[in-house]
Amino acid sequence: MSKKTQKAPEKKPAPRPEPAPKKAVDPRMHPIPLKVEYDDKHTNDFRGDVKEVGFHFAGYEWSSKEQQLLIDLHYDQLYYWKLAELSKMGRGFLDGELWGTQCPRCGDKFFPPRVNCWRLDEELQRTDWVRLEPQGHVHTFTIAGWSGKSSLKRLPFVLAYVVVDGCKTAIANELRGVKPWDPEFKMPVKVVWAPKEERRGVITDFHFEPADGWKPGPMNPEKERIKELCAPVYEWVKTLK
Repeated sequence: MSKKTQKAPEKKPAPRPEPAPKKAVDPRMHPIPLKVEYDDKHTNDFRGDVKEVGFHFAGYEWSSKEQQLLIDLHYDQLYYWKLAELSKMGRGFLDGELWGTQCPRCGDKFFPPRVNCWRLDEELQRTDWVRLEPQGHVHTFTIAGWSGKSSLKRLPFVLAYVVVDGCKTAIANELRGVKPWDPEFKMPVKVVWAPKEERRGVITDFHFEPADGWKPGPMNPEKERIKELCAPVYEWVKTLK
């Protein structure tokens, strides 16, 4: 007798897995475009011979669509970097405006900008852009007696950390219009912009000067000491060609 062939049971297709739920976008994140087309380019002054010796900001490229800024610089060869979520600050430099950030919860302001609040209890709260008043006060300072080749002839000069418009951070830049031995802590200062055609969207687009009406205090032993230290620097700079 032949055995009756049994038919194998049909296999049912496995159920399709449910699509994973989309993750909510963290509002604290600052997404930036991966590909940017720059429609406004100002980079011609690095082509050919570079007259500036040393570190030289050569130009910038701006995307009006994506609101993104790219900086070109020359230091023996051409480099560039993208400002990404800080592009608004660089664009402000080009336009003669200071833009910082502010936490919408605690109200702390930052310049240089912070994209998230620094307070631990704010849990990286995303900050908002705010326009700042072009004034502040000196937090601390130093006198430069040596520098790179591009700044040797300007020695000695004052480099100050300034708190702008009540921010919680300080920014370093040159303090001009004052003798090296006369700066003071807490002295009021103002922002002075470079001519528009010379700006590159970088920190050298402006410098600080004493606020209108400020006068240095009288000479004292510390000021006399600094003046004495600066004397040979002035004499050495005179010998430079």
